[in-house]
Amino acid sequence: MTPLAPALAAAALVLAVCALALAGLAGAAGGLDLGLITDPYVQHALRFTLLQAGLSTLLSLTLGAALALALARRRFPLRGAVIAALGALFVLPSIVAILGLVALYGRTGLVNAALHGSGVTATLSIYGLPGILLAHVFFNAPLAARIFLNALEAVPTAHWRLARALGFAPLHIFKIIDWPALRKAGIGAASLIFILCATSFAIVLALGGGPQAATLEVAIYESLRFDFNLARAAALAFLQIAMILIFFLAIEAFTPRAAETPAQGSAIERGDAHNFATRALDVIAFALAALVVAGPVAGAIISAASGTFTDILADPAFHRALAGSLAIALPAGFLSAALATAIAYGVAHLQITRRSSPAARALSASASALLIVPPFALAAGLFIALRPLADPAALALPLVALVNALTALPIALRIIGPPVLANAERHGRLAASLGVSGLARLRLIEAPLLRAPLGLALATVIAFSVGDLGVAALFGMGDNMTLPLYVYSLIGSYRMEQGGAAALLLCALILVLFIGIEFFARSRKHV
Repeated sequence: MTPLAPALAAAALVLAVCALALAGLAGAAGGLDLGLITDPYVQHALRFTLLQAGLSTLLSLTLGAALALALARRRFPLRGAVIAALGALFVLPSIVAILGLVALYGRTGLVNAALHGSGVTATLSIYGLPGILLAHVFFNAPLAARIFLNALEAVPTAHWRLARALGFAPLHIFKIIDWPALRKAGIGAASLIFILCATSFAIVLALGGGPQAATLEVAIYESLRFDFNLARAAALAFLQIAMILIFFLAIEAFTPRAAETPAQGSAIERGDAHNFATRALDVIAFALAALVVAGPVAGAIISAASGTFTDILADPAFHRALAGSLAIALPAGFLSAALATAIAYGVAHLQITRRSSPAARALSASASALLIVPPFALAAGLFIALRPLADPAALALPLVALVNALTALPIALRIIGPPVLANAERHGRLAASLGVSGLARLRLIEAPLLRAPLGLALATVIAFSVGDLGVAALFGMGDNMTLPLYVYSLIGSYRMEQGGAAALLLCALILVLFIGIEFFARSRKHV
């Protein structure tokens, strides 16, 4: 059996689930309701979705580019740890960032306490657009920084030698070398961050502060959970899909098609490293990053420190939530990694043996379809489609696991795909000429080289699933509570100390799972 058969089966499964969700939405919508566009609340939700996503993307890219330039110019102790921490923040649960921001800027937070202690009567509010922007920049600026840093480190060493020989000033270095690299990487980063912010749920729900900060995602949730208006929820989901599709196609039109190349990793000293102006800009970038990124983390830790872990660990609801999170995350991780591996091998087979790039792109696009159908729209469609057959709440665990697996599939494919293709290009023909195939090829050639990316993909998907709040909240987990829902319930009942302790335990679980799975995948001896 060629690798194409499992790939086609995986793609068919993904497209079938998407088709089922879209069919559920279409059936509930009962036709195209153009009156929805004229609804003032929907118009406001659409405008606010675009506004907060656009501003969040702009701020995240700006801070991320400044931080990437500062890291590219500077060499200091623990630099590697800082870069690794930027990647780890992306898998941090949104509820933890929310807790940290509330602990810092909430009405009884540290900032307001300091202001009132100094005689200032005004009270800062974290709720509304400022809080949403802060939370989104907290997550996405580190992601943008990693993307931009990879692009800067991929600049060939010869370019830096030539710039030094020509005596480039810092402004010339930025204009001729840095800006083209940042611009090329920024298109993909902007599309990813915009979609993440436009489909953000937990942050907007917790920090929105009311209907004035509602997004389409929140409007879908309200239609299903509070009004139980299936037709309205379906129409809103289609509106959200149309918005994402238009943006996705617009970005694709401006994205250059370029072959992926590994970073050069050049350690050559840049010509602008000792300039006074760049030093000042780098200090400002590090300070802003510390304020926006490290601040909420410190707030969450301080809030957790005031809590009692003994009470949380003794709470039966915590143990039910822990079991529920693991029952969702582990199957989601293995399913997503399996689907991504199957599709990656199919794409590599088409590109190498048949030289069929259009077919390979079409196969890969089956996973990209999940970028166009947001998690909430997918979950809402499945909720509606399966409702006549069974109680969706009774199927909450497998459905949430399925949605999480499919939602993370583009990320898993992005991790697994390049190593699979590189491995096939290097060893595929040799293995075929030697007659090594099937389980022997898997054991001798594939497994040793793909353990690390598979482990990273599995760890990333499991970490995302453990920290997921939105899809679980939509289905209504009943007795099958998850850890993010448990933390949210504590914060919602103003038990901030217990919420902080539970959030720290949630982070510890994600850290243990992420590091443990990656370490096991990298260190396990091949037998």
